[in-house]
Amino acid sequence: MAASLAHEIRNPLSALKLNLNFLNMSDEQLDDDSKECLSACMESVDRINYLIETTLDFSRKSSENLMQDSLNDIILKALEFFGNNAKRKCVEISLNLEEKIPHIPLNRNAALQIILNLLNNAVDACYEGGKVNVKTYKAVENNNVILEIGDNGVGIKDTEIENIFDDFYTSKRTGTGLGLGVCKRLLNELNAEITLTSKEGIGTNFFIKFPLTTVEELYET
Repeated sequence: MAASLAHEIRNPLSALKLNLNFLNMSDEQLDDDSKECLSACMESVDRINYLIETTLDFSRKSSENLMQDSLNDIILKALEFFGNNAKRKCVEISLNLEEKIPHIPLNRNAALQIILNLLNNAVDACYEGGKVNVKTYKAVENNNVILEIGDNGVGIKDTEIENIFDDFYTSKRTGTGLGLGVCKRLLNELNAEITLTSKEGIGTNFFIKFPLTTVEELYET
C-alpha cells in the first residue's frame, strides 16, 4: 500500500517540480523574498521526493549490479544535494576523507541514499550552529573501510538505541521510521555493518564498516 501511494504521489510531484523549475528560469524577474520562497519550495519538493524514494526502496530489493566505486566521490555528491539544507540551519559539515581508501563494490544510488539519510539525521539532531563530521579511513587493525558520520546534537536516549534500526520506529514528529531500517537492509546486502555510539545531550556517531571481503585494494604503489 505504501509503495502504491508513493507511486501516486510521484505524478503530481513531478508536475510541481517542473513548474517550479520553469519559475526558477525566470528568477531574475523576482524580488529577493520571492526567490527565497521559490528556493524553499524546490528544496521541499526534493525532500518529498527523497521520502518517496525511501518508501519505495523499503518495499523492494535492489537488483542492480554492484560496481567498484569511490566512497569519497559519493560523499561529495551527497553534499552537493544536501549542502543547502545544512546551511539553512547554520550547521557546519566538516570533511576528513582519507584519499587512498580502497574502492568498494557499491550500488551508487543505494550508497547515496544511505549517506543522505545519515546526513539528514545528523543535521536534524543539531542545534543551530552545530557541527557534523564526516570521515572515511581504513582501519589498520582489521582492514575494514570505515565511514563515520557524527554530530554534536541532542543525542539518543539509551532506551531508544536498541530500537533505532527497527522499521517504522522514529522519535521525530514528522519521521517515517523507514530511513535507518532501509539503510541497514541495503548495507546487509553488502555484508557491511552499521553501528552507533550516542550520549544524550552530547551527540551521536554512526559507523559503517565495509569488511575486507567486500573491498578491492586499489592503493597506488
